[in-house]
Amino acid sequence: MTQTLVPPLRVSLKLHPAQSMVFNCHKRFKVIDCGRRFGKTHLEWVRMLTAMADKDKPNGLYWWVVPFYKELAPVTRKVNELTPAALIAPHGKQETQGMIRRLKLINGSECWFHSADREDSLRGSGLNGMVIDEAAKLKETRWSGELEPSLIDFNGWADFIGTAKGKNWFHKLYCKGLDPFNPLYASFSFSSYENTIERGGFLEKQSIDAIAEDMPEFLRKQEIYGEFLEGEGEVFRFITRQIREGIEQFNPEHYVWIGADFGKTMDYTVLIALNEKGELVGFDRFNRIDWSFQLGRVKSFCDRFNHYVLLVDATGVGDPIYDGLVNAGVQVRPFKFTNTSKQEIIENLSHMLDEGALWFPGSIQRREFAVEYRALQSELEAFSYEIGSTGRIFYSAPEGSHDDCVCSLALAAWELKNQYAPSGLGAGFINHNDNEGY
Repeated sequence: MTQTLVPPLRVSLKLHPAQSMVFNCHKRFKVIDCGRRFGKTHLEWVRMLTAMADKDKPNGLYWWVVPFYKELAPVTRKVNELTPAALIAPHGKQETQGMIRRLKLINGSECWFHSADREDSLRGSGLNGMVIDEAAKLKETRWSGELEPSLIDFNGWADFIGTAKGKNWFHKLYCKGLDPFNPLYASFSFSSYENTIERGGFLEKQSIDAIAEDMPEFLRKQEIYGEFLEGEGEVFRFITRQIREGIEQFNPEHYVWIGADFGKTMDYTVLIALNEKGELVGFDRFNRIDWSFQLGRVKSFCDRFNHYVLLVDATGVGDPIYDGLVNAGVQVRPFKFTNTSKQEIIENLSHMLDEGALWFPGSIQRREFAVEYRALQSELEAFSYEIGSTGRIFYSAPEGSHDDCVCSLALAAWELKNQYAPSGLGAGFINHNDNEGY
């Protein structure tokens, strides 16, 4: 398609059919849920650039908002790729650390690029329009309390773009736009395959297949097909469904598999024990304790059980503690965290939760964790992932949050799944479920 931006300049801005469908919708608020590589950044910068260069609305003010500062980098690349130099005012591009923070066109319109890293940092007024990128990651209050009021003066528009991540506020917005009689909202959902050559797009189908084939099923549904899935968390779903009352804690006769993730100051050391039923039967969480005291506390935790195997994070700070535990006679095995190994144990934990193989102490009636495990619940619900440009998956806690409980539980679940023999049962592996050792 060709849009007239600043006469007599004409710029060719091509969109594939699904993108054009969104572009040609003129409702004030548009919610666009897309799979990866659909081209949502491309679509929205065409939309933004067209609005900014409208000859009837010079000197407009627009924002592009992302949840985290680092997410401005891919936006910047697309802006540089699509924006004709002839449209940019002299000295109209302001950059910081190689990323565009402000772009001004020759008609006086400006777009500012903001991140939501800091609370209460998105207050403004007099905006003509905005794009909220990766909207599913943004807190609902940032929209309702800071961004939405800034559109009041000029009855400004907003486009919400992103990929489904559970049924959060982005999903609520999406549902608004499904009502054909809603005068303000319109919603769209497209899979990644809408951008393939077979459907009038720009990518080979194989490039989408290559990303999709290595994903767990729930990620494929979200990241490729844009499906909104049930469940509390983005990675770990059905968490509160896995609550049992009456789980007996620290029974010395339990055969248990223990996971340990170590921290010292800002992070926590967490110990989690699972029995043969997948029930959480031991939990300890502490920080700001010297290594020598940590070693003693870990050993005391393990000594509560007659039969156990301890799998510890032996990466970085965990390495000397592992050596100390070996010297103290603890039945311990090391686990080295890499992106590949972390992906493997996190996806195993997600699968075991989905299959109902793990259980947490708490109130079934109220569907809540027991008080002492709330930190674990909070980490599980907040745990997230990012996918690189090559399709590689990176699992982590949100910035500023902890994942020590998650990692400890993932280690214990990995041992339970592989049925490594606790001390007293002989060397090797238990074969209750015909699982092979590793």
